Amino acid sequence: MIGMNEGRAETEAETEDEDPEETSFALEVHLRDYLSNNLHLIEPGLRLFKDEEGREGIEYTVDANGRRIDILAIDKADIPVVVELKVSRGHERALGQSLYYRSKAKQLLNSPKARIVIVAREITPELRIATEGLPDVELFQYKLLFKLEKV
Repeated sequence: MIGMNEGRAETEAETEDEDPEETSFALEVHLRDYLSNNLHLIEPGLRLFKDEEGREGIEYTVDANGRRIDILAIDKADIPVVVELKVSRGHERALGQSLYYRSKAKQLLNSPKARIVIVAREITPELRIATEGLPDVELFQYKLLFKLEKV
């Protein structure tokens, strides 16, 4: 934890060796809310999808079982973008889930094409290998930066 540790400030060396879990979002909902308000960090011109009923593409329901896309966005070329979030590690299983969501997004939006973006604190080597050669799948790792300045 950055800050005080048993009554003393942590040294720079101690903060460099932080547990990775301490540098991740506490909940996926926090990551989702942050990125849905800052889609430009993924790609300039990316905007949140909004359907005819006014529902935004946050936790967008895609089937009768209640499965939801974390963030459904539209890129500059009007192509749907499925953003799948993993608060810690992005394993290769995330790709199967994302492929399902991509197919549902194409059906629901009547689009011949859709892209996938997977965002996680850590992208596993297995996920990197699973997505090789898939030009419409992009992987992003996030890193939190928290800085305090004494005033």
